[in-house]
Amino acid sequence: MSATNATIVHTAFADYRKKILDEVEIRCRKFCTDLCQEAIRARKEADGAHNFTGNLINSIVVCLYREKEPINAYYAAQYVPKAIQVKMRARKRKSYRFNPDYDGDKSHYLPEVQTNGGWGEDDARNFFQHYVPQGNNLFDIVVAYPVEYGEWVEMKRSTTGILQTYAHAEQVGVSYLKLVRK
Repeated sequence: MSATNATIVHTAFADYRKKILDEVEIRCRKFCTDLCQEAIRARKEADGAHNFTGNLINSIVVCLYREKEPINAYYAAQYVPKAIQVKMRARKRKSYRFNPDYDGDKSHYLPEVQTNGGWGEDDARNFFQHYVPQGNNLFDIVVAYPVEYGEWVEMKRSTTGILQTYAHAEQVGVSYLKLVRK
């Protein structure tokens, strides 16, 4: 095979690969939008969940990466009301009092996890900007709850909704990513 023919074949394969990956990316984007909506629903419907400030639910982010490069982020903050105040900081004795809190209730809470006192939405944006997927996947979809107490809430109360979101991803993910050849 001559160098010219090899170049033509290589270019054809590269073009075909790009076309397929572009099609998969479109499907991944739709899947990410659905996952973000599912994560919000799972948090809202988790038995015993309560949003005091709204920062946990506003921190939910679904990130799409293509060959480790960030493509797009889907933020829960686009779909839910903004948090009513910055994240609570751990205190020794005095609890925070809300009337109303994010969920519309009169409540009080003494936080156990120290935070930076910022906003959950900012944590989500920071996560997307700085996270780099591991491995050598063509596409990575990452669901994150990056507030400092996200893991604590899941470990102590199991109310973030992350496990339900993962289960949803496993159940419907393949159907989103199937390529239909015409």
